[in-house]
Amino acid sequence: MTRHAFAIALVLAGCAQIPFTQPQPTPPADEGTWAVVRDRATRGGKLYDGLGANAFVRAVYLASDVREARVTRLGLWTAMTAEERARLLGAEEEEAAQYDDFVVSLFTPTPADNDLDAPKSIWRVALVVPGEGEALPVRVFQMKADSALRALYPSIGDFDVVYRVRFARWQPALGGRPFTLRFGGARGLLDLNY
Repeated sequence: MTRHAFAIALVLAGCAQIPFTQPQPTPPADEGTWAVVRDRATRGGKLYDGLGANAFVRAVYLASDVREARVTRLGLWTAMTAEERARLLGAEEEEAAQYDDFVVSLFTPTPADNDLDAPKSIWRVALVVPGEGEALPVRVFQMKADSALRALYPSIGDFDVVYRVRFARWQPALGGRPFTLRFGGARGLLDLNY
């Protein structure tokens, strides 16, 4: 009986990984230029009240190089034609010329507090540039956290709500300068420093 159980276990272990399949998506989200550029543009923070969690925030600044790397990665994953990639990259470049965008994932233990896109949100979000002032978003909207978005941004948690936070393009451009994405409200103040 023991030999049969061992033989069955050995056969099942051999089936654990099918040798002719590749992990998906290819290339994985944590490899290559996209991963390096995305991680360099990512900041995160946590707000606590004693031992209680108030909010977990992660933000990716969508600078031009981040947008370009994302289009390249999406092009590979979805087998886009060169024309489709060029169109998408053109749209991204057009947005980058007008806006400073962030992809923000937010977790709050109280769902009502996760309202960045509400007209009267409990949060005040600001882009702060030292010595130059601050700006409020021109638009905040919720993004659908589908499998493509989760693959692109693997730090999105199961209970996070994902937003695009859009500011009018700062002049001169933010590239290479320090700035802060600030979240403030009754739950606390959190600065994500770039």
